[in-house]
Amino acid sequence: MSLARGLRRLVKNTILASQRPAADARWHVAPEELRGVEIRWPTTLQWPTGWTWVEPLFYGFKARANLVRCDIPQRLKGATIIEVLRGGRRHRVALNCSDYPDVVHLARGDGGGEGLELEFKMQYLKGGYGTDQILPGGFISGVMLDDWFARQPRRLRDRQRFSCDVYGRFGLGFATEIRTAALTALSNQSRFNFYGGGRKVGFRKFLQEVARARVCIDLPGNGPFCFRLVNYLAVGACIVSPPQAAVMPEPLIDRKHIVYTRPDMSDLVELCERYVNDAAAREAVVHEARVYYRRHLYWRSLADYYLRMMLDRLPA
Repeated sequence: MSLARGLRRLVKNTILASQRPAADARWHVAPEELRGVEIRWPTTLQWPTGWTWVEPLFYGFKARANLVRCDIPQRLKGATIIEVLRGGRRHRVALNCSDYPDVVHLARGDGGGEGLELEFKMQYLKGGYGTDQILPGGFISGVMLDDWFARQPRRLRDRQRFSCDVYGRFGLGFATEIRTAALTALSNQSRFNFYGGGRKVGFRKFLQEVARARVCIDLPGNGPFCFRLVNYLAVGACIVSPPQAAVMPEPLIDRKHIVYTRPDMSDLVELCERYVNDAAAREAVVHEARVYYRRHLYWRSLADYYLRMMLDRLPA
């Protein structure tokens, strides 16, 4: 291992070790519940970028349970298969990270041919799949250390020294029609100042821009959820968004954690104007967005949710 790589790993492990524990008491996992539990993690993932999607879970499991890496065949589209050993029994679990809500495996009733007993689906279809073996999988930010990167932007956001009223940057290669329609509506109005558009910027600059906006726009990408939503929640933003076709393990509540437009976004400009001008309502949403992130999407919280569900659903 090179010196530079070793130093990066040391810094990362130090940051991860210093993070606060999960805040949602319902997902609490006592240390004694994990005695004798082993989580087997594949040495090789199915697709090159798959690590981005499962890294928070890997470190979350590693922080709580006995995690070992071994050869587990990966044949399911958009999913990572892990194994959970408990009470001498082996259980196969899918971490389904596909952007598409209709890509699931246990709904076919045969475990996808892989003997699955449980499947966590990140883009979990609103209304479900007709089986309690498929569970909402939450979502991730695309950056493992998102909480660490968001610390300074959170402080900046608290100063409320805004540079724009409404903010949103979206690459137009995904969900082109809805993103173009939203950007056109926001750009062709004179009720408030809109900043952003179709050109993306680096991650740190993006977080700084989020922190200096009164209201932030979220739109779907390849799937109903995208990294931007979790980044917004981590910083603490007043998010205005069309309703998502997917749900989290703990639902986002309209006018509490997020502000939902009508499905056709016909009230997008109207809602933005309202929350630009209503500071009390706006800052209440900002506060609840941060609470939601800490309790439900922070990497330790999300991993504890997965562990809680696996302990509850997989027999010993």
